[in-house]
Amino acid sequence: MSRYLLVLGIVLGFPLSGFAQFVDRGEYVVVSKGVKLCSNAALETSNGMMDPENRFWRVTSKARANGTQTVDAFVLESSYDRKSGETTIEERQYDDSYATRFKRVLEHKGMLLMVSPRDGQIEATVGICKK
Repeated sequence: MSRYLLVLGIVLGFPLSGFAQFVDRGEYVVVSKGVKLCSNAALETSNGMMDPENRFWRVTSKARANGTQTVDAFVLESSYDRKSGETTIEERQYDDSYATRFKRVLEHKGMLLMVSPRDGQIEATVGICKK
């Protein structure tokens, strides 16, 4: 009976372990491929970023040996159709396939810093998108 419970626990627990989206690897964090990251509007406006709520990034690669991951950057834009009078919101890719590293923000739980691997400059403060 205990063996049955052990096997049942492993079978049910294994798929849930795949949902870890952030994994700490020393100084940096590995983000699961396909995760959509949004700017934290409150933190980014204090840093001078324009319209942070309209930007997001999608992680498109697994972590490489040097700790970098590839992301695509998107912006949400509204467009107005003069004939129909409808306004639609569309995502437009403004930067594709560039490398970055992720680092935890200790002061804000669940938030990450996107760090340039070239010069260590912070590119954005991000978290998992809510919508």
